[in-house]
Formats: sequence, structure tokens, C-alpha cells
Amino acid sequence: MSSTPVEVTRTGSHTFTATNPRGGEVTIGREDAPDAFTPGELLLAAIAACSAVTSENLLVRRLGEDAKVTVHADRTKVPEDKHKFASVQVGFDVDLSGIEDDDERGRVVDAVQRAIEKYCTVSRSVEEGTPIELTLPR
Repeated sequence: MSSTPVEVTRTGSHTFTATNPRGGEVTIGREDAPDAFTPGELLLAAIAACSAVTSENLLVRRLGEDAKVTVHADRTKVPEDKHKFASVQVGFDVDLSGIEDDDERGRVVDAVQRAIEKYCTVSRSVEEGTPIELTLPR
């Protein structure tokens, strides 16, 4: 196991709190749990956040420190299995109009895409199907 595990602890009926060693917390629950993310929403958030974090330096370098970057993630479910994602769609809201040259804008977009494909741990792990080792007490 890694040296910085995330822990998820039951806090109520169908609600849990995930914590990390740095003191971060997020509430997790079913779709009807108020103020909580479902596990699927957390996966989407992780994919979007990884794309945002991975691309931030490239975008800020070209657009400036005050660049507004929003990344959306949504999913399509497998029609016959509501408990499985068929695909995940990731989209950026970022104003590239400050890059007036079309070729340069294309190079920035290509660089962002290459960086995400190469360095986004979450997306790469999901796409490549990282094995999960489950341990339960006996």
C-alpha cells in the first residue's frame, strides 16, 4: 500500500467521509445523500481534476496567471448495466482567444492533450484498466 493512503469511514446511513493524510475531507454517499459525492462522481471529479492539474502550467504559461480553467467530466453508462460506465467525456472551458494565431492555438491544444495522455495518472489508470487488489478480513 502507498505511504499516503486515503481512508473512507462510515459516518451514517449510506454516508462516508474520505480523508487524506494532509487533512482533506470529502463526503461520499448515495445519490440521495445531501452534500455528498457518489463514488462515480468522485471518479469523474478525479478524472477532470487530473486533467486540470496536468494542463495548468501549459495554459497559465500561455494565458497568464489569471487564466480561468474549468474542466467538466460526464459519463455514459452501459445500457444493460447501470453500475458501469461505458465512457467518460472530458471537456475544457478555457478562453483561448488571447492566442490570436490559429496555429499557435492548435499547438497549445495539442500540447495539453499530449500532457494529459502522458501524465494524467487517473485517466491513464482508468483507460488501461488498473487491477484492484481487494483485501477483506477473514
